[in-house]
Amino acid sequence: MNTKLTFRGLKALLLPRRPNLGAADIGALRARALFQPPDTVVAERRRSLMEFLGQVSLFEDLGRREIGHLARIVHERDYGDGEYICEEGRPGAALFVVRRGAGAQEVPLALLEPPASFEEWAAIGTGVVRWFSVRARGPVSLLALGKADLDALIVNFPGAANKVLIRLAGIMAARLQMAIEAETLGESAELSEGKS
Repeated sequence: MNTKLTFRGLKALLLPRRPNLGAADIGALRARALFQPPDTVVAERRRSLMEFLGQVSLFEDLGRREIGHLARIVHERDYGDGEYICEEGRPGAALFVVRRGAGAQEVPLALLEPPASFEEWAAIGTGVVRWFSVRARGPVSLLALGKADLDALIVNFPGAANKVLIRLAGIMAARLQMAIEAETLGESAELSEGKS
């Protein structure tokens, strides 16, 4: 297992330093044929999603089969320019992975690009209230993995879930360490300025 944590997709850190066919069913099949892409398009989209998920550092320890299970669980959502992805003061609902576009935090703390993830702690359902907001910068497509999704992974694919949870803990610890170091540097700079 790779223990080195990387933050792929972190474009810039702006801090200092996801049949029984009755007549009704036949009508539904016809409607789906009109409004859903053919199976080859769906298969291609899933293959593309699997390739993308394999690039996300949170999922890099998963095998191809495990990535396939995960691809069926995550949810994709598109956001328009300036739309809030998550807001300060509200509890987190899911972990997000930037698939296309860029997400920027308000203050700005960081500019993220694919395949960066954020809100990792929300996937384990800690109920912690966000201390920051995230807005889309241009059109953005995100994958979401909520607590219920992670719970389903734990029940149905415990080996894959264990790998994800271990990576999740490592990423959260590394981010906490970065925040503490940034705060410590800020305090050191203030003390230095006060002595001058």
